[in-house]
Amino acid sequence: MKQQRLTSDQWSQFWSRDSITTFVRPFNGNYDREFADFWSAQFARLADGARVVDLATGNGAIALLAQQFAVEHGRTFAVLGIDYAQIDPARMLAAHENLRPLLEAIEFCGGVRMEASELADASVDLLTSQYGFEYADTDAAVAEARRVLKRGGRMALILHHDASIVVEHAREGLDQVQFCLQKEEIDKRVAALVKVIGGATTPEQRRALKTNRKAESLRKKVNASLTRIKRRSREYTDPEGFMGVMVPNLLKIFGEHKDASVAQKLKHVRDVRAAFDAYRERMADLAGAALSPAEFDVLVDKFEAAGFVVEKRDSLNYKGSLMGWTLELEKPAA
Repeated sequence: MKQQRLTSDQWSQFWSRDSITTFVRPFNGNYDREFADFWSAQFARLADGARVVDLATGNGAIALLAQQFAVEHGRTFAVLGIDYAQIDPARMLAAHENLRPLLEAIEFCGGVRMEASELADASVDLLTSQYGFEYADTDAAVAEARRVLKRGGRMALILHHDASIVVEHAREGLDQVQFCLQKEEIDKRVAALVKVIGGATTPEQRRALKTNRKAESLRKKVNASLTRIKRRSREYTDPEGFMGVMVPNLLKIFGEHKDASVAQKLKHVRDVRAAFDAYRERMADLAGAALSPAEFDVLVDKFEAAGFVVEKRDSLNYKGSLMGWTLELEKPAA
């Protein structure tokens, strides 16, 4: 593995934010078009009663697609989603009422590693994973896949490509976090300003701050940092990405939270900093998991060495942009 992966607790905290995918922007709807076509083609080959297991399911997007396909095509699939994180589909039910009938038909199991799924031998017709398999110990995960698949069973994967637009945005996100936190120290500057002016809640108190030299100096430093951050954001592919989401959130203490106590404002700053750090860890993990062409070849070789037949290997484009690798495999029937 290229680097230390996120822990189960870190993934659990991420998925608890009720995200269908792991991206802040702009890919949080990437389960239509080419993605949907890929998965529909996999499900179309399944017989009625097939068992589908989605690995690293997160909040269940691919499991949902499988169940939706079954309903729309008059079939019954036994769909299971497993994840290393303690996923919480029950919470998701409350947030996505329209998905309730589909979700209620799916079994979800959190705290389960794909390398040691505890599924019965030769019990699965189709294993799926979108942007998940590459985070595993692939030697162990390949062996486990072979164990749990039936003879003639199949596996379909979408994997991160190190030249994809997803990874490009992840690397840009890392650069943005570094600029905001290390270069500008925006959270520290805002916290310092709050400690000086945060207690001024009446119009009279706020007017008095205009003659407070320390307050004015800190305010100018914050404004100068914000100007540089705004200028820097224009250099990125998605100017309204991380900086456009997280920095305005930080500045809520001067807007909708302006009447909060100093302690509450400082807690907000700490919470936003924690979100900055979590985003940085997630994007570093994503970039580290992405596969170069040579690394993709190595993974394919592992499957072939384990006895899998490679049906198809390709790259996936979405709306004209490279999004990842695709890999379709079969466990021989004999």
